[in-house]
Amino acid sequence: MASVLRFFWPRRTPRHCWLDKRSSRTDKKFWNMQRYAGRVARMTGVLLLASVSLAAAQKPRVSAKPVAKHGATLVKARWHVLGARPLAMYYYSPDSRGIKSLELHASQMTLVAPQSFWVDAEGFVHGEVPSGILETARRAKVAVMPLVVNPGFDRGAASALLRSAKAQQRAVTYLAYLAQRDNFVGWQLDLEYIDPEDKSYYTQFVQRAAARLHKDGRLLSIAVVPRFSDVYPDADSSKEFHSGEWGAPYDFRPLGRAVDFMTLMTYDHHNSTTPPGPVAGYDWVKAALDYATARVPRLKVLLGIPFYGREWIQSGDVISARTLTFAEVQNRMERLSVERLWDERWRTPWFQYSDDFGLHTGWYEDSSSLEAKLELMQKYHLRGFAAWRLGVEDPNFWTLASAIGRTGQEHQKHSTHRPVIRATLGAGDR
Repeated sequence: MASVLRFFWPRRTPRHCWLDKRSSRTDKKFWNMQRYAGRVARMTGVLLLASVSLAAAQKPRVSAKPVAKHGATLVKARWHVLGARPLAMYYYSPDSRGIKSLELHASQMTLVAPQSFWVDAEGFVHGEVPSGILETARRAKVAVMPLVVNPGFDRGAASALLRSAKAQQRAVTYLAYLAQRDNFVGWQLDLEYIDPEDKSYYTQFVQRAAARLHKDGRLLSIAVVPRFSDVYPDADSSKEFHSGEWGAPYDFRPLGRAVDFMTLMTYDHHNSTTPPGPVAGYDWVKAALDYATARVPRLKVLLGIPFYGREWIQSGDVISARTLTFAEVQNRMERLSVERLWDERWRTPWFQYSDDFGLHTGWYEDSSSLEAKLELMQKYHLRGFAAWRLGVEDPNFWTLASAIGRTGQEHQKHSTHRPVIRATLGAGDR
């Protein structure tokens, strides 16, 4: 700071360099005015530097490049997204496998959704989409809709954000600015593990964000955890599936009215804290859809489909679990000559074998199980699907997705009830 202050407050030039004994009174008056003006200028510079330093300490890094105007491009992107049947949304989490899938199959995508941004307790939004993803998406004319998360699904940070009107407004302002700057078609909010007591605050935040983004002609979507009843805790013994704490803060009806569409995250039916079982069992997914579509318009629902699997290893009384890609499953099964098993109720493949580490039980997704889920999407007349995540999928899925896409296009072509899409900037999709 001392060196900075010296920049604004240089050493004084010795007075005798300016004035000598023969200086007139006018010269002295001029000197006094110059000295006063110099002090004011230096003090103003110090105050300006202090304010800039304080702002920099409080705000996340934001690129200095100017906000671009992309009105025509935005209108076209809205038309494409809202008119897609099915709307095919693919999540991206940075790694080399994901970028390869994007480059190979971008023509089959409606939206790419990078998990690249996070919001803190004060409402500052941090992050950026990797330049390679933006470049690939724009070259393929695929709209970009990044995710915004509460990092680590931190409940305390989410609560601080949601319970502060000032923090909410700051977050909304950042989202609007960043979307305009980088020409995103909109955002998906993926705040999770929210305190059930903050349900109304989360709804308010979504409504506020939707109003601001719709004003700019952009879209807002959200990711929600499945629910199976309006009650939490849900102890109805007559039901097989129950709403948990993770899904409790999502009030489907008002959220469905506010957003353009929502991803129903129908995965993690079984997870690292449960006994072995399918990641997204068919009957479980169907029950989640029954609840959601009774409260949200079907054309606002995207079916969340998992590309990943999970393996549980039991050694004595200790059970550990880890996530598997499709390639990892196939390599393991081929190397160890493990048989592919099929569960008819859950419509999901699985495997089991033992070794020195214990009993291995794995459930995963392949083109057969994913086809069953996409049939549910069609049966329930949903807007489309959202797949988590690029790079871990069964390669045969893309043949299936291509066929589904052609079917949707043919249906639109011959339908007498085409959707009306208001693409004018500022119009929300209602």
